[in-house]
Amino acid sequence: MPRLPARLPSPALTLALVIAGLAACPVLAQTPDFGNDSSAWANDGECDDPRFEGAGMTTTPLLDNDIRADATDCRTAFEAGTITLIGGGTAAVPGKGGGTPPAPQEAGGINFGDDSSEWANDGECDDRRFVGPAMAAALGWENTGRDASDCRAALEEGRVRLWVLAEAQAATQCGAISFGDDSGEYAGDGECDDIRFEGPGMAGVLNRDSISRDAADCRQYCSFGIVALREY
Repeated sequence: MPRLPARLPSPALTLALVIAGLAACPVLAQTPDFGNDSSAWANDGECDDPRFEGAGMTTTPLLDNDIRADATDCRTAFEAGTITLIGGGTAAVPGKGGGTPPAPQEAGGINFGDDSSEWANDGECDDRRFVGPAMAAALGWENTGRDASDCRAALEEGRVRLWVLAEAQAATQCGAISFGDDSGEYAGDGECDDIRFEGPGMAGVLNRDSISRDAADCRQYCSFGIVALREY
C-alpha cells in the first residue's frame, strides 16, 4: 500500500498543479454542425458527409454536395463513435473557414438555415428544397440551408414553396411528359440532369441548359419513382 504524504501541499502548489493538469489536457472539440437531411443518400445508415472519416462512412465516393446534408446518419455514427471529424477539429460551415455557424433562421416549421451561400441575399432562392418563380436558374445541393434570407422572403411573398417528394410523385404522370432527347452533355450518365425534375435520382448540379436533353435517364427514373416534376 503506498504511503500517504507527510503533509498536504500548500494552496499555491495545489493551484499550480491544477493549472498544469488543465494545460496538458486536450481542448474538447465542439459538437459538429451536422446540417440537415437534404442529401439524396440521407437516412440510408451510412454517413456521406466528406468532413468525417471512420467505419460508419459510406463506401461510395464522397461528394461536396453532401456536406451538412446527411445529418441523421452522421450524427448517429458520430455519437456511436464510428466516425470522427477529419483532423479532429470542428465541422466548418462551407465557405466560412471554420468556427461556430450562425443560428439558423426558422419560421413556419421550416429551418431555413443561414446566409453562408456565395449567392445569399441576391434576391433569388438558391436552396434546392424549394420551387417557384423566385428560384435561381442553376441549383446545387451545396446551397441547401445556406440562402435563408432570400428563400424565407420568397416563401412569405408566395414566390416559392417547399418541394415535397410524395406530393410530386402523386401528381407526376410520366407517360404524359415529353422528355426530349439525349443531346445533353451528361445524357446517359445514370443521373437525371433535367431541372424540370427533382428527387434522389437527380444530378448534383442542375441548370436550364439540360431541359429536355437527358431523356433516357429521366424517363427511366421517373418510371422508378425516384424523380418527379418540380412544378406539380
